[in-house]
Amino acid sequence: MNLKMSYSARYLAVVLMALLLSACGFQLRGAANMPPVMQQTYLSGLSEYNEFAREIRRALEGSGISVLSSPDNATAELTIVESSTDKRVLSVQASGQSTGKVEEYELHHRLVFKVKAKDGRTLLEPQKLEVTRDYLFDKNDPLGKSGEEVAIREEMRRDLIQLMLLRLQAMPAN
Repeated sequence: MNLKMSYSARYLAVVLMALLLSACGFQLRGAANMPPVMQQTYLSGLSEYNEFAREIRRALEGSGISVLSSPDNATAELTIVESSTDKRVLSVQASGQSTGKVEEYELHHRLVFKVKAKDGRTLLEPQKLEVTRDYLFDKNDPLGKSGEEVAIREEMRRDLIQLMLLRLQAMPAN
């Protein structure tokens, strides 16, 4: 059986794949299309040295928003009302000699934010976003598992920021 394809057959296969891919609605995620009122935004509620605040700033700037260090010239103020993390035991070992050892943790991150216009009008009421992840804990590899926890928390922050950008993008353009 000859598995070699002619140039025209390969071209046809590529075109068919492209058509199938476009038909399913797939598109690359680009910058969020923010309302014009947010073009000059002041970020408040978190210290400018906070890592989460820096990630939010980068995401906003990546979406074409100018994040100002002062509310004086801002057209909108994005306030982080709450950003909290939590870790709880999800399951413990119930059999064997080492009863009661943690086997699984649940990580939780909650974000509440709101947006006001320069004139004080509320553009977006407080929005609550939450993400939760769980992971297995291996008592024989605590260093590796703590590294896994850090990576999961970073992913959770990125997910929250993307969810926040989607909410901001859907905000009415008052």
